[in-house]
Amino acid sequence: MSSLLRSTKFVRYFTGAARTLILNSAKTADATLLSNSKALSAANNVLLRDYATKKSESLEPLLQKLDSEVRRFGRITKKDIDEVFDELRAKNDITSSQSLLVIRCCGELVPEELPEQRTLLVQKIWNVLTERGVPMDVSHYNALLRVYIENEHSFSPAQFLEEMERKGLQPNRVTYQRLMWRYCQEGDVEGATKVLEKMRELSMPVSEPVLNALIMGHAFHGDTDGAKAVLETMASAGLKPSNRTYALLACGYARKGDISGVESIINTAKEQDNYLTDKDFMDIIEQLAIGGHGDKVEQVFPYLNKSAGYNQEVCNLILKLLNKDKEDVAKKMMSTMPKTANIEDTMFKGAFYIKHLIKLDKSADAIIQSCRDLQSEGLIQNAIYIATESSLTQGRSELAEKLLKELKKDGIEVRQHYYWPILAQKSKEKDEEGLLQVVKNMVSEGLSPSGEALRDYIIPLLLQTNSPQNAIIKLQLANVPTIHAARNVMLELLENGDIKNAAEVALTYRPRGQYPLLTRPLINALSRTKDINSFVRILHVTNSPQVLQEDTNEDVQTEDSTNEAGRLIKIAIKNIWRDNLTEELLTQVLSKGIRISTTSAQEIENYLGNNMTTEISELLSKLTSPDLEVAPLETVRRKQGPRNAAELEKILNNNKNTDSSNNRLRKQILLTYLKENNTEKVTSLLEEYKSSGFEFNLSLLAQVFELYCESNEIEKAKGIQQEMMSKDPQFVLNNYKKIVMTYALVRANRDDEAIQYLKDNKPPSENDGQNFLLNSKSWQMLNTLAERKDVAKVKEVTKLLIENNYIEPNNVLLGPSIKVHLLNEDTDGALCEFENCCKQYRSTPWKGELMKVLILKEDASKLQWLADLSTQIHGEVNILHDLVLAFVECGKLRQARRILETPGLHTRQKRLQDACQRYVEEGKSEYLEGLLEATKELSHIDRSNIFYHLLVTYCKADETDKALGLWTLLQEEGEVPSDKFLSYLGNHLKTRNRDIPFIMPETEVTEINTQKPTQKVQKKYKEPQKPTKKEISDHIEKLTQEGKTTQAMDYTMKNIEEGMEHMDNILRVIESSDNNEEIEVALRSFPRSSALAAAVQNGELSAKCHKIAELAASRGYTLPANLLWMEYLLVGKYKEANSLWQKCLINSNIVVFRRLLQECHMKNQPETIENMIEILKTNSSISPASVGNAYSRLINLYLFNNKPDKALAAFNKAIESGLSKEHFNISSIKRLKENLEQAGKQFDFSI
Repeated sequence: MSSLLRSTKFVRYFTGAARTLILNSAKTADATLLSNSKALSAANNVLLRDYATKKSESLEPLLQKLDSEVRRFGRITKKDIDEVFDELRAKNDITSSQSLLVIRCCGELVPEELPEQRTLLVQKIWNVLTERGVPMDVSHYNALLRVYIENEHSFSPAQFLEEMERKGLQPNRVTYQRLMWRYCQEGDVEGATKVLEKMRELSMPVSEPVLNALIMGHAFHGDTDGAKAVLETMASAGLKPSNRTYALLACGYARKGDISGVESIINTAKEQDNYLTDKDFMDIIEQLAIGGHGDKVEQVFPYLNKSAGYNQEVCNLILKLLNKDKEDVAKKMMSTMPKTANIEDTMFKGAFYIKHLIKLDKSADAIIQSCRDLQSEGLIQNAIYIATESSLTQGRSELAEKLLKELKKDGIEVRQHYYWPILAQKSKEKDEEGLLQVVKNMVSEGLSPSGEALRDYIIPLLLQTNSPQNAIIKLQLANVPTIHAARNVMLELLENGDIKNAAEVALTYRPRGQYPLLTRPLINALSRTKDINSFVRILHVTNSPQVLQEDTNEDVQTEDSTNEAGRLIKIAIKNIWRDNLTEELLTQVLSKGIRISTTSAQEIENYLGNNMTTEISELLSKLTSPDLEVAPLETVRRKQGPRNAAELEKILNNNKNTDSSNNRLRKQILLTYLKENNTEKVTSLLEEYKSSGFEFNLSLLAQVFELYCESNEIEKAKGIQQEMMSKDPQFVLNNYKKIVMTYALVRANRDDEAIQYLKDNKPPSENDGQNFLLNSKSWQMLNTLAERKDVAKVKEVTKLLIENNYIEPNNVLLGPSIKVHLLNEDTDGALCEFENCCKQYRSTPWKGELMKVLILKEDASKLQWLADLSTQIHGEVNILHDLVLAFVECGKLRQARRILETPGLHTRQKRLQDACQRYVEEGKSEYLEGLLEATKELSHIDRSNIFYHLLVTYCKADETDKALGLWTLLQEEGEVPSDKFLSYLGNHLKTRNRDIPFIMPETEVTEINTQKPTQKVQKKYKEPQKPTKKEISDHIEKLTQEGKTTQAMDYTMKNIEEGMEHMDNILRVIESSDNNEEIEVALRSFPRSSALAAAVQNGELSAKCHKIAELAASRGYTLPANLLWMEYLLVGKYKEANSLWQKCLINSNIVVFRRLLQECHMKNQPETIENMIEILKTNSSISPASVGNAYSRLINLYLFNNKPDKALAAFNKAIESGLSKEHFNISSIKRLKENLEQAGKQFDFSI
């Protein structure tokens, strides 16, 4: 460059140019953009306008954010650009102006990134824009040029111009100016000269940016004299130098370390009224640093103006200096930043500096030393703290651990959640060993991970590769307390729906209590699996008492655990009652001796309402009994378990003495038979014990009385009551036992006697503390009377119960009063009774049923009256929702829609969702269809759940065409189907061997490992499936590990036999059927892929598959033979493969081999592909393109193994066999050429 302007010829050229060209064009807006990146702020106003097409609604806000960031800070982050890039890739309607702004944002506006990374980013964006076919003009190429220049990216200007010409774009003045800048940046005299000549040829003005480029070219390459000569040329050409011109010249002196030269230029500029800006001075400082003269930068500091925006300019410079490893100068620049008065700002001042140090991937020791220096010099007070936070957010886990120790040295309290990002990073990397080491380190620091941390970051990874038991052991080895580990493994298993394994963990480790943590995952797991046995086992463990002291021999169930257990059971019932599992659940809970509070029992009864049964009521009564004892846990060893009545009698018979111990045994035997409800045995024992002089106390007789009532032995019960009165005339039965007797009389159709009994035995006090038991038995009695349609008796008994304080009225207990009228088809009577309940008791029994009756009768006035009454109790919104569902269930969709369109109505999605779930369980697709229609085009209602539940109903009813039609309906209505919807429909279509007309969501693949309640809802409705191959293998392995080898062998043989039976069924159909449709259906069950691969390994199964394949081929179905042939080749059974080929496939028009190519690539078996190709060649019907595809995959495999010679040999062999270029995958040939050329070898084939 030094000779560039010393040439007189070149100076004469400029003198001539000054006379002939338009030199007073001054600087253009674009030139300003080139020389000053801050000018983007103004330029963006133009770039953000959209002159071509409509704005993209989601992209535009992101671009506006970029504009705002540039205006505020003079820079943007890589994250901002990445967000825009992701949006670009997802959209096809990017406008020309939007793309222009995005390109522009990949240069100096992202100072935190290295220039190389910024260049890669802009090239990726350019490729996406090209693929999308976004219209691009010369301004886009100019923007790309600018980014290349800012990033100092080496490129060929000639090739750049050629590409523009290919696109039919004519370079403009800006293009040539930037190409000129690039040549000067590299010191290319010849290139710069050619550009100048081209501009002259095109009569383009030689403006200030061109001459600034020349000054930069001279000055930056050590020729400051040449740069000065250009300055003189500018004056002779009538161009006035700007501050940028002087700044570039000063930068040239700075790069040489000539500080006096720098000061001279600054003074000259000042004399010419050209004051350099802070940005100019920072460019000078940057060049001093690049030139290795960092010791002189402080001499420039006095010139800094520190005007508005100074700190942001300093930040940008520091980021550049750190990128260039000039940390000493960066620290000096930090010291020039004005201090802020805001203490909060001071706390995190310099965070950008520390974050960037960490981003540059420096060693931990270097970063710690830098932070210590910054703190000691008072530049960044909390450098270590900021570094710790940044290392955690950037995933530098090893560095973060070291920095946490440094924090501790500084006296800062380190809390366990500080480690969470490290745990998350290790989990993301699937680094199990590293994860457990972090846990060990945490525990050694006294920071054992919380349950939340275990479940979120640690246990999910462990469960991917370990059994639950092994996961707990590994956590134990990492010093996590066993119970803590076990409880959280159990919770994670429940989150994943694996309630069976969760129960095993619970029984093994006994993690008791913790109901708040347990409730949601346990209920969700039960909802999805309906595994009541495992649910009750877990509840039993958590409800069991802690190990008691030696002198205690009773199990104690505290009031708190009783309440919590009842609450859990109540929630469980809400989730399973539609499956008719309530009774089974309560039965199992009772078998474990889990007691619930009367409050919970009352709430369960209220919830079930009309669905309450006598059996459920009786179970609830038993579960609230204070005598109920918790059963021992399954694996607890006790000295003496509870004996049954027969064992106790045996002991009694062995002991002939008549002392008090025998009397205690007699009492225990009698109580045991009472618990067993063994009426016959209790009666015989009463006679026997009385004759032996056994004294019955009143409590024991009261229990006998209750048993006789429950067993409909009314006369015996009366006899016992008389006996009790004779023992103590003041004795009074409790209210519950009175109701039990009354109910016995009702069951015996002695209604009048029952009523009289209630009147004669009025309770002396308001209640005796057994409200739930009373309510339960009272409802059973009233319901029995209602089902007999006896209005008068129901009314009289209800009145007696309420007035005599047996019960307090509620919806459940008042339900029979309405039910009896509806059973008699007396709607007016039901409504009259309903009004009485509303006014007298503020209850609304059977409200929904009454609504439906009135809707079907089209009695609008009475319906309005009913709604008004109910509104006074439940509020308008709730009643409107009740009406919507009632109208839908009655098929009155227009009326339902009118309500939903009510202005100001806040739709309660939970109410609608609960209704949808109920309809699914009841198979009421017509209700769901009605709800879907009623909510059409109502934007405030989320209809995706209705669509999904309707889909589930169709699939359960095997109405596949309707299910597919629902997918089409979604498109018609402009609704976007959820991933859950598509996955469920796709899986259903697969099971029905139907084509899937859409792309299955990717999340489906990982669902097994990442299942959470929201992702696995569909499992709730799936039909029970046969165990998968993996499940079978896991079960066999588990049996073997437990030493149950006989069971393992039996299970293995069973599954092999089932496979045999399956193949026999297929064979039987093919041999006996003449119906093509039946044969096709049978062959759909022929094993494929891994299933067929496993079958081939078993001699007997393999033979059956072979026979089916041959038989099917003889009937014209060659696919089974094709599939089996591939598996034979993969396992090396070439004899069997050849036999099958010769018999079934040698003349077949179609032969599939994709699986073989994939398996060979994964197992690295090129020889198998070669064998297959040779076999394929024997079939003249196979197209050359198919053979070419196989060769292409073979070439790729050899190249993957870094064997270009073998790849070339395979290619030559293919050509010799008659294949031509169009038969190959062109990418394979290109890859082959590139590999050969890199190895210095010739590839003569023309692509």
